[in-house]
Amino acid sequence: MLAALGGANIEQMFAVTDSRVMGIDPGVSTTGYGVVERTSTGLSAVDYGVIKTPVEWPIETRLRCLFEEIERYLSEFVPGSLAIERVLFQANAKTAMSVGQATGAVLVAAARCDLPVTFYSPNEVKQAVAGYGAADKKQVTSMVAKVLELAKPPQPADAADALAIALTHANSSRLRSKLAEAGA
Repeated sequence: MLAALGGANIEQMFAVTDSRVMGIDPGVSTTGYGVVERTSTGLSAVDYGVIKTPVEWPIETRLRCLFEEIERYLSEFVPGSLAIERVLFQANAKTAMSVGQATGAVLVAAARCDLPVTFYSPNEVKQAVAGYGAADKKQVTSMVAKVLELAKPPQPADAADALAIALTHANSSRLRSKLAEAGA
């Protein structure tokens, strides 16, 4: 396990809790990532951004780059779980395949770290963050900034989406935990 976490020390290993979640908005060209943490005062953004791969690189090189960057972030931020946006329908088959390939690279990185993964549809994320399953990107981004008390809406859009995915999981995992405590 230490090797899978890129040489993380033993303190990092035991710091892994579900209070820190990494959200992923997968894509081969651009993958958004966002890390949120639940503290005694609420949820806060730990880090967010995008991983970009050059279109002129061969697909296998781009996927390896994505895998290595995700694995590096997993080692750096040590989340307790990973949440990924699930694409349910894509009119463009090439885009759907690309998102599937990127998702596969992320899943391998998560598996190498023994990290549980949960998938959320775009509508589930919109419902959880904005309260409306058909909310537009601006509404979702605005709510992400508000909930995480960010000075300005997160950019680029892929990073904002990843934070929204992480928020969705952080809140739903907390609800599942409360229900389990209640014996429901």
